[in-house]
Amino acid sequence: MVLPESVGGYSKRLDKALPGKHTRILYDALKRRESDALVQLRTGMARVNRYLHRIGAVETDTCDCGQEEETVDHFLFRCPRWDEQREHMRIVDREMMGNLSFFLGGKTAEDGHRWSPNLRAVRAAIKFATSTGRLDAT
Repeated sequence: MVLPESVGGYSKRLDKALPGKHTRILYDALKRRESDALVQLRTGMARVNRYLHRIGAVETDTCDCGQEEETVDHFLFRCPRWDEQREHMRIVDREMMGNLSFFLGGKTAEDGHRWSPNLRAVRAAIKFATSTGRLDAT
């Protein structure tokens, strides 16, 4: 089944295998709190300013660091406010830093048919995100 582009466009760009069995395997391997965080990150509906601005909860989509729009990608990989918390992600896979699909358990166009999500990387991204407190409702 192929979903229309208008449905879950952000998630489908992140994960070329959607919908797929790997999603169930991915979420079944996680604890409830981890799954909650991953859903926010994979859908783009995380408590980052891009989403919060889109729903009218904040005035601007610019990150508090002032460098650029606060997207999930900026939050996970580039925002200087979280460099210390991000270290565990670098330890897990320094070469893949910046690859949003990899760290959120998605399949990219370059991945082969025998691909499966790297749970260690996914857990590192979740640990990072939750350690910042950015996903918590205030």
